[in-house]
Amino acid sequence: MKLFQKIIIAPVVLGFLSPIAVQSSDIVNIEEINNYVRSQAKKSSRLDSETFIKEVSKDFANLKGSADGLEAQQNEYEAGAFSETTTMSGAASFQVGAVDGSVISEAVTATYSYDLDLNTTFTGDDNLYIGIETGNGGLPTIDFNLDSSGGGADILNVTSMYYQFPLGSYEVAVGPKLDSDDLMPTTLSKYSDKFFMAGSNGGITAADFYYAPGITGSGVAIARTFDNGFNTSASVIGMSAGNSDGLLTKEGGDTFTLSAGYDGENYGLGFIYNVLNDVCAPIADYETCASLGFAEIAASSTSIGGYWNFNEGKTTLSVSMGVLSGEVPGSIVEEINEAHFGIDHELGEGVLSAAIKSSDFYRTVGNTALADSLGEFAEIYYSYDLNDSMEITGGISFAMGDNTETTFIDRTAFGAGATFKF
Repeated sequence: MKLFQKIIIAPVVLGFLSPIAVQSSDIVNIEEINNYVRSQAKKSSRLDSETFIKEVSKDFANLKGSADGLEAQQNEYEAGAFSETTTMSGAASFQVGAVDGSVISEAVTATYSYDLDLNTTFTGDDNLYIGIETGNGGLPTIDFNLDSSGGGADILNVTSMYYQFPLGSYEVAVGPKLDSDDLMPTTLSKYSDKFFMAGSNGGITAADFYYAPGITGSGVAIARTFDNGFNTSASVIGMSAGNSDGLLTKEGGDTFTLSAGYDGENYGLGFIYNVLNDVCAPIADYETCASLGFAEIAASSTSIGGYWNFNEGKTTLSVSMGVLSGEVPGSIVEEINEAHFGIDHELGEGVLSAAIKSSDFYRTVGNTALADSLGEFAEIYYSYDLNDSMEITGGISFAMGDNTETTFIDRTAFGAGATFKF
């Protein structure tokens, strides 16, 4: 044993033996122990200053080597981890259900979706957002779709990517994959919108009418929320900026969105105006301009809505409506109207939700695009939180009345979904 280690250990051993010696003095002779220690010390090498320094230097060198090894292992671990300013969250969702009267399939289907959200800040006030999604649901192959459903053909896709930063009192977002509502503070409806309405018809029958939820592309958005509750935003999105048609060109598809609203303690109002120079891309999930007989359709939409929270915050009523005006050179295009009413009420450990919706869609006759009614339909569902990260939703959606002009919405959907957040 090295001399330096002996010097350290000897007092420890003596400290440990002293209490034992007090209690067992009739068995252990303390004087003999002291003589033994002294004799062992005499057998040790002489402890001069040079020897002491050498021994201490060796021990500290060993300690430093161990510390360097631990630090190397730590650096190796951190090399494969996120930076300290990056956070990840996400959700996995399952959907099981069927649609009676569907023109796609009336069979029971089981689908999934998987979403990842990555947020990174570089200054503490900015944020780089990247959304990654996949799934095996979605139109046109699956008719039973919920708000949690997602397409992707089992392939991970980057669905959103933009950088957000403050500019004075405003927030600015710019990126190659920016949704027109990513930075929008305006709220038309507080309806939970988790069931069949939000998942069917490419989102056109969702609570918010305005024709922007399906619009993604390269663009920029700016928004501000005032201290008195008012808010406003504006955005320019180029849906064809990622291909040869380009951004802000005659051949490209661009959309311009303006919004304004107010959010009080128990109620809120919102207004959204949207202009699209080509509506063919947003409706491609459930219709094509070619099938309507047009090369392209320019359109503008105006939407208004509001909500009221009462009953000590347990009940929320939401009402929204909108109109879409299309324009095709040499053709007559009628306006499309929609209206939505929804209610959410806390019941037991969950939330009971119900909604009624009326909706129009285009039907072409010659060079005229008629606003054909899809009919009125309703839904009722219940969402139950098993805990903070697990939610179960089940319900039914059905057509109201007999729509003889079109059978697309004359159907009944029923099923359930489960979402796991992490």
